[in-house]
Amino acid sequence: MGKELRIILLVLLAAFIVIQLIPANRPVNEQGNYDFFVENEVPEDVEEIIRNACYDCHSQEVYYPWYAYVAPASWQVAKDVRHGRNNLDFSKWNQFDKREKLNLLDEIGDEVGEGGMPLTIYTIIHPEAKLTIAERERVVNWSESLAEKVFEE
Repeated sequence: MGKELRIILLVLLAAFIVIQLIPANRPVNEQGNYDFFVENEVPEDVEEIIRNACYDCHSQEVYYPWYAYVAPASWQVAKDVRHGRNNLDFSKWNQFDKREKLNLLDEIGDEVGEGGMPLTIYTIIHPEAKLTIAERERVVNWSESLAEKVFEE
């Protein structure tokens, strides 16, 4: 191995080690006693889809895998969870008013139906989160059904 290549590799290794010291500021899971699935009578198949494809960014039950502790991936994971919870947090569904719930259900239908969610980068790392056309249709139909119930409340 040439001297220049060795220096470059050492510099890259040192940079990798140094960036580990920059905190990711991962959002913490807040403990609560609200169960979105029970309170909204979510069918088991839809619950499984939501848990596999949505809950790691859109709830207070985030599971952080090993790569969520290694920069720079840790920064992206933290950013995605913050962004996901900011847009929709199933664990805090009971805190939304009727209008917010209807808007969120409309967004769920649009994003899932059009393939915008779950994010492609997430499904690459979590293949179980990749939704089939039938699963997408199931979530869209469920969101429309729940919207009707919320509207009637």
